[in-house]
Amino acid sequence: MKKSSVLTITALLLATTTLSGCSWLFEEAAKGGFPAVSRRQSSLIEVETLPYTGFGYQSLQSDRERRLYAQLDEAVGQSESKGFVCERFDDIQTVSDVIELYKDDHPEVFWIDESEPYYYANNADGMSVELHFKLEGEALDTARETLENKAQEVLESAPVGGTDYEKELFVHDYLIDNCAYDTAAAELHKSNQVRANEQNAYGALVEGSAVCEGYARAFQMLCEKLGVTCWVIQGQAEDFDVEGNVNHIWNCVQLDESWYHVDVTWDDFEEAPIRSDRYYYFNLTTSEIEKDHIISPLYSESRSEEVWCNGFVPPCNSTKYNYFTLNAMKIDSLDNEGYGEYLAKAAQTQEPYCCFLVSDGLVFQETFDEMVENYAYQWVSEANEINNYEPQISNNCKLGANKERRVITLLLSYE
Repeated sequence: MKKSSVLTITALLLATTTLSGCSWLFEEAAKGGFPAVSRRQSSLIEVETLPYTGFGYQSLQSDRERRLYAQLDEAVGQSESKGFVCERFDDIQTVSDVIELYKDDHPEVFWIDESEPYYYANNADGMSVELHFKLEGEALDTARETLENKAQEVLESAPVGGTDYEKELFVHDYLIDNCAYDTAAAELHKSNQVRANEQNAYGALVEGSAVCEGYARAFQMLCEKLGVTCWVIQGQAEDFDVEGNVNHIWNCVQLDESWYHVDVTWDDFEEAPIRSDRYYYFNLTTSEIEKDHIISPLYSESRSEEVWCNGFVPPCNSTKYNYFTLNAMKIDSLDNEGYGEYLAKAAQTQEPYCCFLVSDGLVFQETFDEMVENYAYQWVSEANEINNYEPQISNNCKLGANKERRVITLLLSYE
């Protein structure tokens, strides 16, 4: 959910910050004069000695861009926003791109002010760059410490010795349970306003409220602290309030040697009718996510300035760690045995639902209809007999379906 636009006023070059909240942000004009910047020149940085390994950094196309990245890292690490001078860039969009790729590599950075533009100006010494911080001095140091302490507090409950999948699932569920989608902020974004920290990890973790970018940054930050390789994906997705697509941001994670798409925002339903709804966008293939998401082009590719770019987009082809592949009962044939036993086992701990994953060899709608008409009742009856009706699954259970994920969910109720 990003857009970067550039406004040129005589010698002043202004690039707006980007807004990720299911809508775009446009700066109408620069206000006031160009701020004074310190003449800190670092064009002699040896690229070979730079320590950066992030996917955003790896996507940069020239040594000049890499030196700019290093200068940004130095500036962002200060307690006060200060300008600096870098090498000249004839294409001003490149500077904005490098800033965004830097932010993609650093989900913990929340203090760059999205409501203020980035200022650039070419001059005889090079290009002057000025960022704005939301907080400065002791207030910024305290906020940084607050975010770090909150992250450590959250991770104290992470599964000790768990697999990368279990760690990822923990972070996913934590955010859904403890962060609310900020609909008010998303609405403000439509009129080019940023309310607070809805687009960063601080908003999601400390304040408990965020839009898609905040979810994605927090998810990336926590996963990386747990040793799970995670990245952000820029793109677009369906807008449920208006016709068409809006800018959106989600994640990819690497489990074993394979990558998966995960969209925590779209898994967070305020009132999920079916508990399994929270996993419809958990570890999808590229073909699955592209059914209702559009992945933006790579930074190295030709693209429109109207659409933000990705530093890295991994191929996602595996279904091994898809939530339903791991946790649902697969239906290859409705006449196979084992479905009653599956329900009986769930009933023994009074689970609220059971999920079934319909194989590609079956027609999904026909399978669902047959379960409604007959098979679900048979399986419930068999489960009750196996458990000697203690507990007893009610005959008033309900079925729900998600055709895109080929998942059928049986909501269990008990007598």
